[in-house]
Amino acid sequence: MEEKQILHVDFATLRQSYIEVKNFLEKTTKEKVENVDVLIEKDLFLSGLDNESLLIAFIEKYDIDFSKFDYSKHFLSEGELANGFQVVLNIVFLPLYFLFWLIKEFTFDLIDLNKYLIKIVKLFSTNQRETRDMSFGDLLTSYVNKKYTLRNTTKFVLHNPKIS
Repeated sequence: MEEKQILHVDFATLRQSYIEVKNFLEKTTKEKVENVDVLIEKDLFLSGLDNESLLIAFIEKYDIDFSKFDYSKHFLSEGELANGFQVVLNIVFLPLYFLFWLIKEFTFDLIDLNKYLIKIVKLFSTNQRETRDMSFGDLLTSYVNKKYTLRNTTKFVLHNPKIS
């Protein structure tokens, strides 16, 4: 078992970091972020250029070092997502996307049918390569550490700030 990196942080800093990253994700994605296990692609439905844009905005806004980040381990590229069969399938489902969008808009977000349609389309996906995705917890850990860091490789140790 690989030894975890230890990050010493006080509770107030960790709490403020949590709020900051959560607000960033919710504002950027227009989705509710319930906990640190929320995944960018699977739960927030961002893939291809959408999750790439989110990561770039996150990195630039918070000046995080992502030099060791390998996008292909976490996500499929736009080219992998846009294979011929998938494009045809998406065209077939386009009227349903629009219908679900209309229903969602006129029900004031009480139901989110788009999530169900995306799950159906993914059932027919021909993408074979497995990816890790990336969680809110991974972004939070990277934010606190100021460099790309996965949550499952890190242990947070809370400490009291020094009293002057």
